[in-house]
Order: sequence, then C-alpha cells, then structure tokens
Amino acid sequence: MENFDVVVCGAGPTGLACGIELKRRGINAVLIDKGCVVNSLYHYPTNMVFFTTPELLEIGDIPMTSLNDKPVRVEALKYYRKVADHYKLDVRQYQTVSHVSGNDGAFVTHATDINGHSSNTGRRRSSSRPAIMTCRTC
Repeated sequence: MENFDVVVCGAGPTGLACGIELKRRGINAVLIDKGCVVNSLYHYPTNMVFFTTPELLEIGDIPMTSLNDKPVRVEALKYYRKVADHYKLDVRQYQTVSHVSGNDGAFVTHATDINGHSSNTGRRRSSSRPAIMTCRTC
C-alpha cells in the first residue's frame, strides 16, 4: 500500500485546488480520478462557454487567460491541466475508487484502474498528522 496523509477523490477544479493547498502546506497527498484530469469538464459540450469570467475560475494563484470575456471549455481544460502540471500534483487518472475502509487515524482507499488492476492508497497510524480523507466525485 502506498502511504499518504490525504487522498482526494476527484481531480476536477475543486480536487486540484485541494491538492494545491495541501502541497503548499507540505502535506503528502494523492488525487485519484475515475477519468482524466478535470474529467467533468472534458465531458462538457465541445463549444461550451462558461457563464463566468476567467478570474473566478482561477486556482493556485495562477491567472487564467481567455480570448474572449468568457472562457470556453478547451481553455478551461488547458488551464487546469497546466496548473496541475505546474504544481506537480500526484494525480492518478482512470482509477475508480470502490470504497474506503479504516478507522482510528488510518484509512485505505481501494481503487481499480481501467485495466482491472487493483491498488490501495491510504494512511497508516504511524504518522503524527491526523488522517484526512476527502471525496468529491469518486
């Protein structure tokens, strides 16, 4: 089992923002997503335009630029993927979390990749930091 202080289920904008903040605090974290980075945005309509400005979509203190007043899907995909790369977040793509087990400061996240291989990530009790598990859209 790979040992982490935090496992974030979901590598969308919220999961990435969590990963960035954890990295800034020096907390050992991994992000697991059932699809690609920002998988939910990937499945938006191809020509979709956001109803908000780029500034409100920004994470990690990295500016988002857009050719127009409102960003489009492809700009958001590029932006969030570059932010994940910039912060060197440990993102495990195409892994579906089936369940989380554990208690008393320890947990195990059970996942399966697209080839059917199982993997376990989590946290043993030996660390002095409190165990954290956050889940967006497993």
